[in-house]
Amino acid sequence: MTIKKFAALGVLVATLVGCTQAEITQPPITVTPNVARDAVGIDVYARPRAGGNPVPAFRGQNTVQIRTSGKLSDGGFGEISGVPCLLDSGVYKATFTTPANLIVPDYGPNSPALFVRCTTDTTSASVTASVVNMTAQQRNASAAGTGLLGAIIIGAVNEANRDNLNDDFGYNPVTVQLR
Repeated sequence: MTIKKFAALGVLVATLVGCTQAEITQPPITVTPNVARDAVGIDVYARPRAGGNPVPAFRGQNTVQIRTSGKLSDGGFGEISGVPCLLDSGVYKATFTTPANLIVPDYGPNSPALFVRCTTDTTSASVTASVVNMTAQQRNASAAGTGLLGAIIIGAVNEANRDNLNDDFGYNPVTVQLR
């Protein structure tokens, strides 16, 4: 093996080691509706919907993975476990420590943005995560290997086939970068 290949292998191994994620050992955490009298379970709009109000349709639930990363005690950078956090969407909330899986209601394209704030004794940070069309994201990922022209064509077809009523929506994993 040449020195150049050996060095490239070392960088790859270091990168993969730095990307290891902490195991999520706590059970999934279910959010709490802000207005309990309007909710049935995690469906925060159940009672207004039953009363005929034009509120988002309930599609079930999604799981959102939330992690924190930042400067480690050895001076490096990586995932930090056990950081207390607060999630607030405006209609539901949760408090938890990272890493965690949170169970949130699924309202398709009408799902609210998630505001996550995590705080330690010395630092804090926040991030806002918006709902994404997971079906379109999967289609676009499969188009990535087709070259530029193929990706353009598949992208146009995907956009024409987008269906907010039937597509799956959810949240990408969230990582809060502590500074």
